[in-house]
Amino acid sequence: MSSLALPVSLEGVVESLMTAIEARDMKLRRHSERVASYCNQIAQQLGFDEKAREALTVGALLHDIGNIGIPDSILLKPTGLTAWEFDEMKLHTIIGEQICRPIGALETSLQFVRSHHEKLDGSGYPDELKGDEIPVAVRILSVTDVYDTLRCERVYRDAFTHEQALDILIKEVEKGWWDKEIVEKLSHVVAPASDFMPV
Repeated sequence: MSSLALPVSLEGVVESLMTAIEARDMKLRRHSERVASYCNQIAQQLGFDEKAREALTVGALLHDIGNIGIPDSILLKPTGLTAWEFDEMKLHTIIGEQICRPIGALETSLQFVRSHHEKLDGSGYPDELKGDEIPVAVRILSVTDVYDTLRCERVYRDAFTHEQALDILIKEVEKGWWDKEIVEKLSHVVAPASDFMPV
């Protein structure tokens, strides 16, 4: 590897990685873009400064970059995953971090790529973080990611409606998975069912 200090444009790096995501799955890019938009709106409501919103937005855009390393036989499986397959799927958070880590301009976004599947009760992955170990910005990404995933059709299920998705999130708040305030904020920024375009 060359030791040359090459100039890095954050915008160019993000666009290149988003193009890689799109090459794997156009719907995945659209998902990431919607999640980033929701994250930015919630972060504004919570008073995040511009630098913090930028880090969150970039992290949201790239949170699923690690899916590039997951075989189609698992990623696109039309039925439930076996325990082994689910363990393999969990690796996308670590693969994503490994993809982004060498790019210094993405340092502040690594926590989002690695930790967006953590849950407040410690039952998430890959590090089983709990409570305050999960930064508020990561909690925002986790909630918006789940909402948008529920709203999109998958090979193994139909899409949930706006109301159904929010109801699921509220029930999961009661389980101790998500931040109640963030779910409430999300309910004010997400598109109504008639306006949602999951393409």
